[in-house]
Amino acid sequence: MRAVNGLHRGHAALHARDCEPESFQWIEADDAGHSIFAWLRFDGEGGSPVAVICNVTPVPRPGYGVGLPTAGAWRMLLNTDAACFGGSDQPVAAEAMAATIPYQGQPASAVLDLPPLATLCLKPVVTPVADKGMDMVT
Repeated sequence: MRAVNGLHRGHAALHARDCEPESFQWIEADDAGHSIFAWLRFDGEGGSPVAVICNVTPVPRPGYGVGLPTAGAWRMLLNTDAACFGGSDQPVAAEAMAATIPYQGQPASAVLDLPPLATLCLKPVVTPVADKGMDMVT
């Protein structure tokens, strides 16, 4: 539980503006056939969003497409299928690469291997831009 609480505290998108609809956007809410739900959380300050993808069945979903707001690398923040959470510890890539292929109402998409009965949280990989003092999604 400490890891999940640390994730929540460490990523403003997961807690800032909880009561405001602008902090939340569905990616997938209608995939009853696979029992997958996915959404984005935003901090409202222009920080990186967090994508949350839930597989609520005991069936792994390899090669599942997910729409994302930006192309590039997305880093795994949480995988509740990990052994430390009592999961089956199925292999999941530490990063996913989103391509500029629109999907699910988003301008980019990635293909993920979703473990059973698990939630994945991903965040775009950000590198500092030295001359501007800003972050840039790569």
